This record gives sequence, structure tokens and C-alpha cells, in this order.
Amino acid sequence: MNAYTGPDRKLPAPAAAGEGDSAARQGSAQGEMKFRVLRLGNARKAFRLETPFWQALEIIAREKGRTIEDEVSAKLEAVPEGANHSSALRVGAIADMIAFWQVAESRASRLQWAHVLDASPSPAFALTESRRIICANSALLKAIRGHRLAASSGPTEIAIDLPAQAVGEALRLGGGHVLTNALFRSGPFRFSSRVRLAGHVNGAGTNRVVIGFLESGSGGAQG
Repeated sequence: MNAYTGPDRKLPAPAAAGEGDSAARQGSAQGEMKFRVLRLGNARKAFRLETPFWQALEIIAREKGRTIEDEVSAKLEAVPEGANHSSALRVGAIADMIAFWQVAESRASRLQWAHVLDASPSPAFALTESRRIICANSALLKAIRGHRLAASSGPTEIAIDLPAQAVGEALRLGGGHVLTNALFRSGPFRFSSRVRLAGHVNGAGTNRVVIGFLESGSGGAQG
């Protein structure tokens, strides 16, 4: 038996004539397969995907500053021989959209984390569970410039490579700490350092953030 509960426990009004058909047509259109031929390198390949997946791939490519052909090529590079390419593109699109959602959710508390990290005299950063950077404090930017990874002034673009296992362990421990290695990248330059990770999960479990602090005297520059 199905039940509908609401403020006044009334059943929803029946749909007006034609509304059900319109919704059904819209849902059907979203689920329709769309055939596209893309040039990947020197070859032309055909793919058949549902319209929402093509839309997702377009958004992902735009966010990464790529063409959709480049994005599809990148997603298929790691696909085993003989695997279904259309399925791989669907999985890749979903994974990227989840990651984008996590970043957007974490950015909602970006000012809070930035305020906390800037109060720390030690180089520190905050990441999402998918290891995307939310913010880095001024001490970390100063350390990066000290390793000559970036100009002494102006915006500094950095990437941080961390073991996924260490990030997961930090989130699992909650208040505990995980010591691991991190690689900091800016353009062609690199430097490695030991970092201490601490996980933060909100009460609902929807916002999962990892805070990292560099261990003093552990950095090593790489060209």
C-alpha cells in the first residue's frame, strides 16, 4: 500500500489533462540515445549515449578547458582492450560530475576553512575527498614560492598529489592523524614533503574535507 504524507496529509491533486503525457514525452526525450561521431587523434569513432551523458561530457570538457574530443580520448585511455567504450564514458561522466558536486559543496564552507587555515603559522591546505583543493593558506603559498615553484607575486596555481588510501584513512579516523608523502606541483616544477592529514566529516556525512599540514623541514625540490 502506498501512502502520501504531507503537512495536511492530503493526496496530491490529479494531473491536468495532457500534463502526464507532456512529462512522459520529456522523460522519453532525456532517455533517447544520441549518435555522435568524434575525431579522436587520426581516427573517427562513433558513440551512442543518452542525451544527459552527452550534456555531462560537454560540461566536464568545458570545466577542464578541453574539447569534447579531448575529454573522450582522456577517459578512454585507461579503458581495457575490448571494454565497452560507451559504458566507460557513462561511468567516467558520473564520476566527474560527483567530483564537481563535492567541490561545489565544499566551496560553500570555503571561507570558513580559509579563515581556519590562515590562522595556522604552518603551511596547510584543505582538500575534498576526491583530492581537489579547496584552499591553501598563505604559509603554504610562501613555502611554494620559497621552493621557486612559482613567481614571488601574483596568483599561484598548485596541485597536490596524495595517496587515495591516506585520504580515506584520515576521513575514517575522524579526529586522528595520518602521516604520508605529498607531491606539490606548479607548472613543470615539483617538490615533495611529508604531510599530516586530518579528516573532517559534518554531522550528516555529506561534507567530507581533509586538512593537511606540512611537516617542518621535510620538503625537497625537484626540477
